[in-house]
Amino acid sequence: MIRLRQTEDLSLARSARSYIDSCASEFHDTDENTKIAELAYRLKRGADLLSIFIEDIRQHMENPAYGDYEDIAKMSIAGFIDILRTGSKYTLATSYLSDRMKFPALFRLLTEEILYRYWEQPFFDQSINSDMVECHFDNVRFDYNEIADRFKDVPNAKREFFKYVSTSKETLRNIDVDESSIRLKNGWKLLADKMSGYNVWSDKKEDERIYPGDAAILHAFNGKNEPKYQYRTEVPPMPFSGNLLRAKVVILTLNPGYVEKANKDKCLEMKDAEKEQLMHLMRKALTLDGYGIYDHTPCSRDQGAKYWEESFAKLAMDAYGIPSDQNCHPIYEDIAFFQLIGYHSVKFKDSAEIRHLPSMVFTKLLIKYLATKTDKTFLILRSEELWKETLGEDLWKLLETDGRLITKGHKGMSQHITRGNIKKDNGYDKLVNILKNHEQKQN
Repeated sequence: MIRLRQTEDLSLARSARSYIDSCASEFHDTDENTKIAELAYRLKRGADLLSIFIEDIRQHMENPAYGDYEDIAKMSIAGFIDILRTGSKYTLATSYLSDRMKFPALFRLLTEEILYRYWEQPFFDQSINSDMVECHFDNVRFDYNEIADRFKDVPNAKREFFKYVSTSKETLRNIDVDESSIRLKNGWKLLADKMSGYNVWSDKKEDERIYPGDAAILHAFNGKNEPKYQYRTEVPPMPFSGNLLRAKVVILTLNPGYVEKANKDKCLEMKDAEKEQLMHLMRKALTLDGYGIYDHTPCSRDQGAKYWEESFAKLAMDAYGIPSDQNCHPIYEDIAFFQLIGYHSVKFKDSAEIRHLPSMVFTKLLIKYLATKTDKTFLILRSEELWKETLGEDLWKLLETDGRLITKGHKGMSQHITRGNIKKDNGYDKLVNILKNHEQKQN
C-alpha cells in the first residue's frame, strides 16, 4: 500500500524521465509501485499525462544522442503494465507490447489497467498535519501460459494471443466487482461533486462537464466530426438515469440525445429553483443514488421533453394500469437507463477512440457488477452489437442463460416500449410480467 499526500496539482510528482527513462539516474530514485500510484492518483482525477510524456519524448528525440529514447520509454510503460498484471516486469508479453505498440496506445493500455484496479481511501495524517490517501490496486493477475492455451486452437493463434494481451480485456474478465468497489471507482462522482447551483447549460470551457480523463479523446473526436455527431459538454452528461442499483429493469441504449429546444432553451427558461432541483437530480444519478428517471417535479420531465413519459405510455398501462404522465409513477423507480456513452449528441457515431474513454472502463465495471451480482433484467433498445461487445461473450451468455436479456429482434431506432417494437421471444410480455411481479412483491 502506498500513501500519497493529497494535492490539487495534477502535474507529475517528479520529472517525466523519472517514469519513462530507465537510463536516467532519477528513474531509480523511486520504486515502480510508488510511481504507478502517483500516476494512478492523477489519472483518476483526469490529468492529461500522455501529452506530458509525448512532449518529453519529442524534446529528447530532437537530440541524436537520444535516438532510442522512445523505445526506452515504451519498455518502461510496458514494465508498469506487467507489474500490475504479474507482480514483476519484462516478461515475453511485455517485450512484445513495447516492440509492437506505439507509445500513445501503450500508455492508454496502462491507463486502463490502472483504472480497472485503482481505488483509494482518504485519511488525515496528524504527524505531518496533512490530508493523505491510501492507494490500493485490486489484485488481478495474468497467467500468460493459461491465456495462450486458450488460443492454441484458434486460427493464427500466436497473433490472436498477442492481440488479446494488447488489450485490457483479461483484466475485466478476471476482476471481482461488488457495490463497494463500484462506488469507489466511480469517476462520475468526482464530476458530480463539481456540479453545484443551477448551471444547467454553459458553453464556457471551464464549465465543461466531462468524466475525469475523457477530455482529450472527446475534444479530438469533436474536432474531426460534424456538429450533429459532436458530444455536447455544455450540458451535464447522463450516463444513467434513475437508480441503477435499485431498479428491477435496466434499459441499455447508446447515448442521450441532444435537442436544442429541450436541452438548452427549455432548461434556460426554468426558474433558478427548478434548475437547482434538476442539477440535484442529475448529481444523485451520477453518484448511483438516483431517485428515479423522473422525480416529483415537472422540470425533470421537461428537461428531456417528456421523452420517456411518451415511450413508456403503453408499458405503464399494461404493467401498472396507471398512465405514465402521473406524478411519481412507480415505473420511473422500477426502470433505470444505462447509456453506452454518457454524453449528449444529436446523432451517434461509433469510433475506435471513443471506446477507449476512461469513462468506458467504469461502464464495463458497472455492467459486469449489474450482470453478475444482481438479478436485474436488461432490455437493449439500441445497438445490440455494441452492447454485446461491451459485455463480452461470457457475460452475454450468462444473461441469455438466466433469461435476463431482452432484445428487440430488429435494428429500428425507436425506443417506444410496445409489443410491436419489443417482439422477439415475447420480450414485451416478459417485461410486463417482471414489472407486475415486482409491484406485487412491494405491496
